Amino acid sequence: TGDVLHMHATGIPLWVLFNSIGMGFSKDCITLENNEKFCSNGNKKLKFFVNGKENNEFENYVFNDLDKILISYGNESEEEIKNQLNSITDFAKLH
Repeated sequence: TGDVLHMHATGIPLWVLFNSIGMGFSKDCITLENNEKFCSNGNKKLKFFVNGKENNEFENYVFNDLDKILISYGNESEEEIKNQLNSITDFAKLH
């Protein structure tokens, strides 16, 4: 947590951002710049939240000013996800 994205362009889906920094992002996998992949499977799931709510648009999401986005991968409990979401809110309050 703790990174802020500043964009001047509007109407840009997230896949463009990820592509521009050498990464990939879809509903199935997130791929880092070193080609390491984190893909949904039986035990672990890629999750995408916008402003505290789960969102199924993933790479096609067109973000808006002041959106708080969480991309999470693993088998976290609801409580752990809630803590991750709260950390984004807490960070936003500081800046």
